[in-house]
Amino acid sequence: MMDLSMPVDEFKAYMGQQLDRFFPDRYAFAGADVDAAFDEALQRLEYCLKFVSIRGFVVDGKVQLSHLHSGQYCHLLYFMGNSLWKRSQNQALCDKLMLLNQALNGVFCSYKLALPEIFFLNHPVGSVLGHAQYSNFLVILQNVTVNTDPELKIGECVALTAGAQIIGNKPIGARSSIGANTLVFDREIPADSVVYNGPTGLVIRPRGRESLAERYFNVPSA
Repeated sequence: MMDLSMPVDEFKAYMGQQLDRFFPDRYAFAGADVDAAFDEALQRLEYCLKFVSIRGFVVDGKVQLSHLHSGQYCHLLYFMGNSLWKRSQNQALCDKLMLLNQALNGVFCSYKLALPEIFFLNHPVGSVLGHAQYSNFLVILQNVTVNTDPELKIGECVALTAGAQIIGNKPIGARSSIGANTLVFDREIPADSVVYNGPTGLVIRPRGRESLAERYFNVPSA
């Protein structure tokens, strides 16, 4: 079981109160679809974060969830909106959940977006994640931009570091790392690559050790 900073019912009420304060309209955060989606979101969050190796996310084998930890709560808001959308397409509440995540954490991540089961948003302020094909063990840092293109495939164990931009639909190979403030414009990146800005342009070289994403996760052996 997860360690929550408050009982489940209080946690759900807390989220509802935030939605009411930010968006005081007639759409109440209540109903059987909300209850079921919240339970599902907690289950998805626990599975997602149990692989994270960064201090404070898993303690003594238990995933941590605090309403005052922006990173943990950011993940929950995405899972809640996505689970609710898939369950009942309750657009008004899903829109509010997405906007709450944007207001609190500065990240634009649609509830319709299919993020993988396992990912890590690490201080993702300013990040905009478009609709693409994402894979497990994805790491997103701050100010990351991924454009919307259903043909864009991002492989497993990819790290998009601060200011990285992926524009176009060419694949990003597994276990690759895109360096700080690096624009990958319609360029295929081979697997096991490190990509960064050099003096004369984009540099793509083979990685020399474990991928950056693998430092954020306890990745199971194949």
